[in-house]
Amino acid sequence: MDESLNSKSTEVRRPLASLLSKSEKSLLRLSPGSWQHSMIQRNVRALRIAIALISDEATHPGEELLCHALDAADALAAMIEKVEEAKAQFESGTSQHSLQKNRLQALKVARMVVVAKGNPGQAEPGVGADSR
Repeated sequence: MDESLNSKSTEVRRPLASLLSKSEKSLLRLSPGSWQHSMIQRNVRALRIAIALISDEATHPGEELLCHALDAADALAAMIEKVEEAKAQFESGTSQHSLQKNRLQALKVARMVVVAKGNPGQAEPGVGADSR
């Protein structure tokens, strides 16, 4: 992997890892079986898959990752929507706005990677249907 790609990968992994850590901590405070717990659990799985696929330098990711790629792409799309809503609530230039901006960029790259590696040669999930 060349240095610029490695740098870009690190830039994307950092906000994803932060979001993953926060999500894992929030799971501990939620009641198992609640819709919130289920949603965060789905997000955690999606973030783990995205980080693994972004970190993977091999051209052939494991079968386990690929079989969950579509669900991960959908979960990432939902997270993108939520982050866009949150970003709009903060004034440009504030630390909260910057956090959401970085998180949004990382989630968009993560979704593109998940879609590309999970569906090589196929249309993006949600295109022509319910595109989140």
